[in-house]
Amino acid sequence: MNSSLDDRMQVYRIPIRPQYKRRRRPKKQNNFPRFLLFLAVIVGCIFYFVNHKIESDTSAPVASSSRSPIDFNFNFSPRTQNILVLGVDSASNEDNPFRGNRSDTILLVSVAPYGKNINVISIPRDSKVYISGKNKTDKINHAFSQGGAKLAVKTVEETFGVKIHNYLAISNAGVIKAIDILGGLPIYVEKDMKYNDYTAKLHINLKQGNHILTGKQVEGYLRFRHDSFGDIGRIRRQQWFFDALSSHLKNPVTVVKLPELLKVIPDYIQTDLSAYDLTKYLGMAKNIDSSSIQIATIPGAPSTKGVISYWIIEPEKTQELINKMVYRNKTNFDTKDLSIGILYATSSFDSATMIKDELESKGLTVKMQASDNVSKNYIAIHNLDVAGDVISELKKTIPEIKDKHTIYDPIGINRTGRDMTIVVSDL
Repeated sequence: MNSSLDDRMQVYRIPIRPQYKRRRRPKKQNNFPRFLLFLAVIVGCIFYFVNHKIESDTSAPVASSSRSPIDFNFNFSPRTQNILVLGVDSASNEDNPFRGNRSDTILLVSVAPYGKNINVISIPRDSKVYISGKNKTDKINHAFSQGGAKLAVKTVEETFGVKIHNYLAISNAGVIKAIDILGGLPIYVEKDMKYNDYTAKLHINLKQGNHILTGKQVEGYLRFRHDSFGDIGRIRRQQWFFDALSSHLKNPVTVVKLPELLKVIPDYIQTDLSAYDLTKYLGMAKNIDSSSIQIATIPGAPSTKGVISYWIIEPEKTQELINKMVYRNKTNFDTKDLSIGILYATSSFDSATMIKDELESKGLTVKMQASDNVSKNYIAIHNLDVAGDVISELKKTIPEIKDKHTIYDPIGINRTGRDMTIVVSDL
């Protein structure tokens, strides 16, 4: 990506594809499903909650009052379902986080027909777009502050050509409250983070290493973007946060705190999803492996002109990404041409070498590179022609990469291989 992109295109918009329209019943907002859906859709760790039989009176909206274990066996939709998930900064209006505040986290969660798989696209908050109904460009996160979730949904639809079926917004204050109720969040902080914004009441002072972060510290971890990676680094940290929360919710000590969480979190969430919608997602969740969830970020680069910081979306790569992640278009990529890089922590040399030997035994080209800045385990796909089926097949045959999350990264952060990079950490 170079500065010439600013010259030829300042904003990005593609037409919405024709959609088959169904008549939908008006949906009532229900407090119970809001938080559970937050877990099911964003974190992917509700799988644990479903597979373990938790009995509670709070299950009344979707289960009988007999206090028997919840059993979700609803068939999922035969059509792709897209949900816009918004993390709302409450700094501008603490009394009502859903009025006048910006959505600093924007996730497009796409669920395949019959709940076969889940893909998640992160949309950088500074993306330069036309807010729906406006005649000038602006940052996409301003749509929520100007018209709430409905305007944010319409703006995403018109910008990326994707039909949004439902939305879910959660305020930062809700995240803080949730983490504190859960007793903090164990997470590895990959670098020292220090930043103060007195106007936004944001104070970040985190040290590198393993920590149990309070809710306020987690907010700082999620909002920090004052390094060379800017908002893209921030998006990556959101992904690491979801991984850490998923692991934390598997702890029996954490599970017993969920009823307390259900009592307070609905105040911090806004959604148009019904209790019936929730049951469909929970039914789907039982059959989804969280490591199979594919994550991507809208391709682009920071603006090189003007005093306002924008993310200038790269149109061709963005269209390819949407075709792959939302419409799930197949490609004819030949696995034999796959060029793989392994980026590893020096202390993980043996594990990295084992993966290299397994890949080369399949006739693949592999390049290894050591790094002192490797703190997470994941697979990054740089070539969008590489099908998800290719990665799934590799995971089946190579146990060492089975549980690694897949991130589509056409931008190429920490790129080692031409087509994909396997990142191996000792953590």
